[in-house]
Amino acid sequence: MSRDDDALRWDGDEDLDLESSAASDDGARPGASAPLVHEARPRGPLGWIALALALAATAGWIVIVVANPVQQPSLLGLVMYQLGELLAVIAPLLWWWCVDRLAPLARRAPWWIAGLAVTAPWPLVAGVLA
Repeated sequence: MSRDDDALRWDGDEDLDLESSAASDDGARPGASAPLVHEARPRGPLGWIALALALAATAGWIVIVVANPVQQPSLLGLVMYQLGELLAVIAPLLWWWCVDRLAPLARRAPWWIAGLAVTAPWPLVAGVLA
């Protein structure tokens, strides 16, 4: 019987299960991939400063949300407004995390600076400067 015909039959599958369990008991099988290990991503001082600024921006958005309660005429309007507030609060930390995980080390600084400009709590900044 050819190997192609063997693939279409159930005969002998018990033997394969026994062989695979015995190989896993013996340790690493040849050709098996190693378990995934989370490697540490270097951040440096700029990464920690960017994280501190993202936390400050998140705190600023929380201050804005608490200080400016808004009434909406409909339930849908209220839900959508509160969704926008939630996204504004988590945006700085989400931006920092995405840049930390996705951007190469050499290109993180410009992305973190752009994130600071985009997700900054501008209503709070304008209120303080006015």
